[in-house]
Amino acid sequence: MQREHYDVVGIGFGPSNIAMAITLEEEAAGLKCLFLEKEANSEWQTGLLLANSDIQNHPLRDLATPRNPRSHYSFTNYLFEKQRLFEHLNMGLYYPYRYEYRDYIRWAADHFDEQVRYSTTVTGVRALTTQAGGARFEVSTSDGQTYTCANLVVAGGRTPFVPPVLAAVEPDKLVHGVRFRTVVDRLESGQVQSVAVVGGSQSAIEIMIYLADKFPQLQVHGVSRKFGYCLKDSSPFTGEVYFPEFVDLFHDSKPAHRRRLQDDLRATNYSASDGDVLDEWYRVRYRDRHFGQQRLHVHNSVDIVSAVSVGSKVSLELMAAHSDEQITSLEVDLIVTATGFRDFGPGSHQEVCPALLEGLYPMMEKEPDGQIKIQRDYRVALQGMELGLYLNGLCESSHGMGDAGSLSLVSLRSQHIIKSIEARHAAAVGDGAIIKEEA
Repeated sequence: MQREHYDVVGIGFGPSNIAMAITLEEEAAGLKCLFLEKEANSEWQTGLLLANSDIQNHPLRDLATPRNPRSHYSFTNYLFEKQRLFEHLNMGLYYPYRYEYRDYIRWAADHFDEQVRYSTTVTGVRALTTQAGGARFEVSTSDGQTYTCANLVVAGGRTPFVPPVLAAVEPDKLVHGVRFRTVVDRLESGQVQSVAVVGGSQSAIEIMIYLADKFPQLQVHGVSRKFGYCLKDSSPFTGEVYFPEFVDLFHDSKPAHRRRLQDDLRATNYSASDGDVLDEWYRVRYRDRHFGQQRLHVHNSVDIVSAVSVGSKVSLELMAAHSDEQITSLEVDLIVTATGFRDFGPGSHQEVCPALLEGLYPMMEKEPDGQIKIQRDYRVALQGMELGLYLNGLCESSHGMGDAGSLSLVSLRSQHIIKSIEARHAAAVGDGAIIKEEA
């Protein structure tokens, strides 16, 4: 059976692989590529498209500009083509609205419709040897199709992290913040009267502000392990974690040094928020208390020690950080977790590799602690097989904060991957080992 063979197959078509498609067009048009996306279109952060929410990276760190400032696919050119450039500049916004950046990403994705199979879920990935002694990836999809390739670029997004203490909560009473918009209909219908928002991230605070503004009937409870919601470290010095030079430094560091860097830089991305968002949440709560509404509650310096369903509600037990005995109970209709995503590693909050690639895990080269070994070019080597397996936007543990969900480095990361693919392709041509698809 003759199957269509590609130089590159990309799994997922969100910002990381959209940037990959742009780089392929501008720098490696000779490579034959295909992208497989489970959703019907290339949406971005659909669960967090809340009114007035903004992005958290500089708008010029977009899908193309850091790699190619003259690219057609820059955010600036998007505004120009939509005839909104001067109007946008006149607003004086440092960070654009999230919904406008969503529109920009979708606009860029629309240029590549012929290379993308939407509504296509990848169900399996295998690494096979051919009769000629070569190797290939075989990618199976939900519609019964099979594709083969020499290079597989995985950019399906990171796995949402839900604290283990919430694992027993019934699925209809628990939603991760990245899917928050999926419960808005229930909120609008009045089915939900009380919500606990767990976490100290900017997403947590934006969700609470949204709930307070849109649903005056709701009791909103913020649950945080810290004493107060914290200001994001936006110093230009720590902002250099999004420089390409920092990626080199972080990747080349010993594990102990990486952990120190992660601890030092945690507030640049985790459990922290921009100042304008913090100020607005404080004002919203101030007005709530002034008018005696008592709808908005903050439970700070607490750990959740248990979470169980009690009838139609979820009962939480909260232990104060300053006491081993002071436990309070809280009952709510719904829990929203704004608790981030899993990274690769051996920890309880991590995962060994993307679930889709678990079948390849035994073949992957690994670090002494069992973590997969990710090279500087984002490639994971497979023992005994000369194939290109690349992780695009999933490598915070090995490459630093630029892979922690920020768009800041997507264009340069795609360039690293494409250069690696081209170098391996050229070497294969020189050795006469180009992979041929066989009947």
